[in-house]
Amino acid sequence: MRFATISVCLVAAASIFPVSAQDFRAEDCASPATQTAMNACATAALKNTDAKMNKAYREIIGRLKDSEETKQLLVASQQLWLQFRDAECAFSANGAKGGSIYPTIVQNCRNAMTADRVKGLGAYLKCAEGDMGCPVPSK
Repeated sequence: MRFATISVCLVAAASIFPVSAQDFRAEDCASPATQTAMNACATAALKNTDAKMNKAYREIIGRLKDSEETKQLLVASQQLWLQFRDAECAFSANGAKGGSIYPTIVQNCRNAMTADRVKGLGAYLKCAEGDMGCPVPSK
């Protein structure tokens, strides 16, 4: 049930600044011509990075199937991490609040922080057998 809650939170967070009705392809994001395009590209980048994070998170959840306590610690950690990420990005983008660039700044911040989280979760997936400092069992 909590995993479903995390998924809902992730989808909700990614949908705060929805992509425009226009179809922005990767090549359109190489040099977006308008602020609307920049906002859409930033949202698309976050969506991509968020999918990578969710994949790593789900793999860790799967490996923790025999440890409910550790799984619940991960769920709590992820929920708090999402709250921190969103609060930190709102804080860092506050100088542009109300401006058309605000969504781009927020989404770029979220994307960078999510990319770091992907690396962190990925490290848990690569722990050596018997590493007592790693909460995630190897395959």
